[in-house]
Amino acid sequence: MNGPVEKYPLSRGRGNGLRQEGFTLLELIISLTIVAVILVIVFGAFRIGIRAWEKGEGDIESHQRQRIVLELINRQLSSMAFKKIKRLDKEQLLLKGDAGNFEFASRLAVMPTNEFGIVLAKYKVEEGDEGEKLLFYEKSFVMFDEDFKIENIDPDDFVELIPSAHKIAFEYLRPPQEGLEEEPEWVESWDPENDKGVPLAVKLSMSRDEDATPFVIIAPIHPEYDDET
Repeated sequence: MNGPVEKYPLSRGRGNGLRQEGFTLLELIISLTIVAVILVIVFGAFRIGIRAWEKGEGDIESHQRQRIVLELINRQLSSMAFKKIKRLDKEQLLLKGDAGNFEFASRLAVMPTNEFGIVLAKYKVEEGDEGEKLLFYEKSFVMFDEDFKIENIDPDDFVELIPSAHKIAFEYLRPPQEGLEEEPEWVESWDPENDKGVPLAVKLSMSRDEDATPFVIIAPIHPEYDDET
């Protein structure tokens, strides 16, 4: 008579006679490798996301700073004061500039140390490490001594307004000559020794990169001649 039949026969193997179910060393190495690759991909994507977020935050901050600076420049340009300055070499209307430099007298002071009186404002474009940068100098005329010369301003006295931009430039709207039927035109420089009167407006354009649409401010000029100082 046969004995009882095993319902779940056990496989015979080595050692204790049973086959041990589990991972082999090769399977474990392959599994760990797959997990490592997945972690590298996940952390790489996370790092890319963090960098994109930081760049976006930096772009927003830079954009806001540029808008604030342009608004301040626009207000100061709109408050130009045309005075005959005896202290600056000779009597002249103080408004002179080219594509990278612009100097004028203004009733509006940007720096808190120049709250009173007319100020000399000078904007200068220089090459930086990542493009062009816009520098600013301002000083009240009551603080000048008789030996002051604009061209001798200490570079360390300039304040950095825009640390990096692709292109920054000033332009000046030249009025048509008397007796000629022509349209006003934008020119890259204005020199009181060669140009009669003052420009109709001053334009500052700034582009963040080569393909970006430039920011532009145009400040119309309405000459109001003050007493000499």
